[in-house]
Amino acid sequence: MKKVIIDFDCTINVRGCDLDDAFACLYLLSSKDVDVKMITTSFGNSNEDKVYESSKKMIEDLNIDVPLYKGGIFSLDAATHMRDLVNTEDDIIILSLGSTTNTQRALTLGMDPTRVKSLVLMGGITSKLEFKGRVMDELNFSIDHLSTNYVFSKIKNINIITGNNCMAHRYLVPENPKYKSSYMNYMKDSLIRWTEEFDIIYQERELVLWDALAALYITNPEFFEDKKRSIELKENMARGFLKEGNDAVVNLPELVTDIDAMEYIINVIEEGGR
Repeated sequence: MKKVIIDFDCTINVRGCDLDDAFACLYLLSSKDVDVKMITTSFGNSNEDKVYESSKKMIEDLNIDVPLYKGGIFSLDAATHMRDLVNTEDDIIILSLGSTTNTQRALTLGMDPTRVKSLVLMGGITSKLEFKGRVMDELNFSIDHLSTNYVFSKIKNINIITGNNCMAHRYLVPENPKYKSSYMNYMKDSLIRWTEEFDIIYQERELVLWDALAALYITNPEFFEDKKRSIELKENMARGFLKEGNDAVVNLPELVTDIDAMEYIINVIEEGGR
């Protein structure tokens, strides 16, 4: 059983925002070999208050029995509980899907980096992130880049699903999707809403998997090819750019199988979710 802390910036019910964090969360909650120990909120897709309220609503609406702790710039609750869990329970995986603020604060509060089994993140870029002729900003590592640099200098087993790798994996929401699980039906309206908003912004109806791919790496690393890279931890991280250097070694896994990642993820949610 893989023990996971989900540290995310969920905005499933916020107009103008993606719901990939919710997909990642509900996928892990539906996975039979995963034990989600706690959920912590950060910021990125929106500010930390909106993220927390969106996350709290989803957890209450779906009767999810997992502790939720608010984090970010103005709350130490998430970092304190993250530190306590890592320091007292073995083999904890941290899944970081928003800013790295909570992980950095947990470390400064005394979390032992050697006790983190793995830090899996979605974020960072290895080249310009272009979509339909428009450049997309990196919005996870860059929004608190000093925390990102600190975290990457302390924790050793770091696995990053980059924005560039995510761009190759998209999915089209059916016009009138039919789902059987409460989890997928809960996301249905937001999937349709975000498809329409994404189409207005980018003239594209196929959505990018983003955070869901990082969750998939936790459950099925065999679907990916590991690629180590030595990176620099300087001002380049203010753009989320994983520049080659000598400050830290990270793994940049790439999905290499011919599996339809979103179909797989949805099937797991439909079968294992409520």
